[in-house]
Amino acid sequence: MLFKKVAQFITGMVLFSALSVQAATDIRVWCWDTNFNIKAVRDAAAVYRKNHPDINIVVDNVEKAVILQRINDAIATKDFSQLPDIFLIEDYSSRNYVINHPDLLKDLSSYINKDDFVDFKVSISSNDGKIYGVPFDSGVAALFVRMDLFEEAGYTIEDFNDLTWDKFIQMGRKVRATTSIPLLPYDINDLQEIRIMMQSAQAWYTDINDESKVTIANNAALKESMQHFRRMNYSGLLVKYNGWDDFLRTFQRGKVAAVLAGCWLTPSIEATLSQYNDWRVLPIPKLNTPNATQFSNVGGSQWFVNNSSPRADEAAKFLAETFGKDRNFINKLIPRIGIISAVKHTDVLPNYQKPNAFFGKQLVYMRFTNWNEQVPPVNYGTHTRLVESSVQNALAKYLQGADLQTVLLEAQQEAQTNLQ
Repeated sequence: MLFKKVAQFITGMVLFSALSVQAATDIRVWCWDTNFNIKAVRDAAAVYRKNHPDINIVVDNVEKAVILQRINDAIATKDFSQLPDIFLIEDYSSRNYVINHPDLLKDLSSYINKDDFVDFKVSISSNDGKIYGVPFDSGVAALFVRMDLFEEAGYTIEDFNDLTWDKFIQMGRKVRATTSIPLLPYDINDLQEIRIMMQSAQAWYTDINDESKVTIANNAALKESMQHFRRMNYSGLLVKYNGWDDFLRTFQRGKVAAVLAGCWLTPSIEATLSQYNDWRVLPIPKLNTPNATQFSNVGGSQWFVNNSSPRADEAAKFLAETFGKDRNFINKLIPRIGIISAVKHTDVLPNYQKPNAFFGKQLVYMRFTNWNEQVPPVNYGTHTRLVESSVQNALAKYLQGADLQTVLLEAQQEAQTNLQ
């Protein structure tokens, strides 16, 4: 009898455990970048589970281009069942889905207060009084410099004051001559550097007041940016890469002397401990174009919820309670990933005010925060990537020796046709 009762008890415990596992709700998230987005959402999951032990956050590492392709395939087939509960979309692409495919996205207006976030991020994910995304990070641009290599070439940190692209390229030539290491990495299929240069002069591929009006042919900032690119290319100052992992290898393996990117790159640079104290974070070089500044933005993203998911409500609650409202959590993310949050008034958080030993004890996060407030506004519109594909073709031809004005006119006509 005793044996039977023990057996029944054990069986009951096994069944209870099985039911507990079955009762847990899995929320699947798609995002990219192991050192930034993925680390952030896993940290958020750990925080959330303390009060919601029945929620299990499953994070998949999916390249941002693949996420967009799968979303577009789902829209084409009208089958959203294969999409995750949550997906991250870069700001350049977000507006397209918010305006043209709102049924894909869950309205988050009742979960977050849009007044808690910086205005330019809210404007990207809002339409008709509704907000569809939880603004995550601002991609304020920075020049990450291997100061040890520049010092080897005879430069000091003061030489970067009021830096122009002309001076920076000149410095890059001397660094390459001294160390044999080129200046910058670039991907011909992702014009990250071109976008940084353009926005620093308050210019974009389309008009700030009319996103249907393409501004390629007579875009002074774009023209100068491409000219600098060709100068660097002809001088052997560029290292070509293909995709995110290849990008990481360019600087983590010491193939370049500097990187022009967003603040989100900070943890990926810090990941190479052998380069401790070699790097410095500096303002970006300035164009000669009127209205040019040393401040810009690149990337930045928002979390969206699949409106067709049976777990959409739980997914929205998870985002709202972590990335949307938990300032203590955001403060902990600062040293973890170097985030410049889209939540307002985070400059008072303690970790933004701490020096970063990896970067020579610079106040890196405070720098990012201050620069973020000076980024010139532009209108990314709904078709940045589509228009940029025409500019990519133009740049490729220009680097091969074609006339700049000719390729820009061709790109203008092609982009206008594609937008019709």
